[in-house]
Amino acid sequence: MIAVLYFGLRLKQLWRILRRLGVVVSLLLAAFMFLAIYVLIKTSYSWIMPAAVILCLLCYHNERKDKDFLSQQVKCPALLLMAEYILIGLPFVVIECLRSHFAAAAVVMATAVLLPKLKTVKMKSVPVPLPFLYKGGLEYIRMFRMYGWLYLLLLAVTVIGALHANIRIGKVALIVWCIVQTMSFASVPQRQELTFYLNYSAFQRHLVLSSVWNAVITAVPFVGIILSFSFSGDNLLFAVSVISGGILYLCNMGMVRHMSFSSASLAVYQLIVLIPLFFFTCFIPLLLVPFVLINVLCCIFLKDNLKNIWN
Repeated sequence: MIAVLYFGLRLKQLWRILRRLGVVVSLLLAAFMFLAIYVLIKTSYSWIMPAAVILCLLCYHNERKDKDFLSQQVKCPALLLMAEYILIGLPFVVIECLRSHFAAAAVVMATAVLLPKLKTVKMKSVPVPLPFLYKGGLEYIRMFRMYGWLYLLLLAVTVIGALHANIRIGKVALIVWCIVQTMSFASVPQRQELTFYLNYSAFQRHLVLSSVWNAVITAVPFVGIILSFSFSGDNLLFAVSVISGGILYLCNMGMVRHMSFSSASLAVYQLIVLIPLFFFTCFIPLLLVPFVLINVLCCIFLKDNLKNIWN
């Protein structure tokens, strides 16, 4: 009975989270998840996917906060945790079995079974100031502090892929990070915040300089790994296209959020216009031209829309 209640509560929590995020953001996160799973499935090395699944399970088990509560309510909470971990890892076990990687499937299943017996490892979080990694407003700093772990994870995945002659993983990781960092501009600010700047030119100068710095500095490790392991004209052109598109993407989001009515409309614009345009720009550099034109139009329209603030 307690198992039914527990899993029912888990489904309610998932539904509450999805409702809070909204339909557009939930679909966007689902698309990222399927893209990550697709990359893991398509990799030519059989150990990468089970290693990623095991690492995710270990992190999930170590960070969960309901272990003490379950131990007070259930005689054997390890069975509930074991059932949950098995359900999470089951799709990947089936995929490994279909690929005839039975040893990897057995390792994932054994991890799900033995994981509840491991104790939580408590780690002290020491704030490390890294001012050179981000410039600009507090929005980008907050985003980097929230998703810094994802940045390190994407870098680790890029290194692993490069060591096994799979540069495509690094390219996907770089594209994903360029999209993730635009979450710093995902909210609609109050217009009074623009009074911090002396005039519209000062606002644009601050936005452009901070976007160039943030996009270039955070992309340099990915580009360095990609070019170090597979230097070619195509990869160099790809790196230039991604960084240029990332700068234009950040600048566009920094402007459009001041013209948007809500975070939902901003997410729809990003999902329909910016993400597809940025993705294809990474592989078709000529699309940088319409991307620049869109930014110029946004700049002109925003200047006319905000003229009453500084007059």
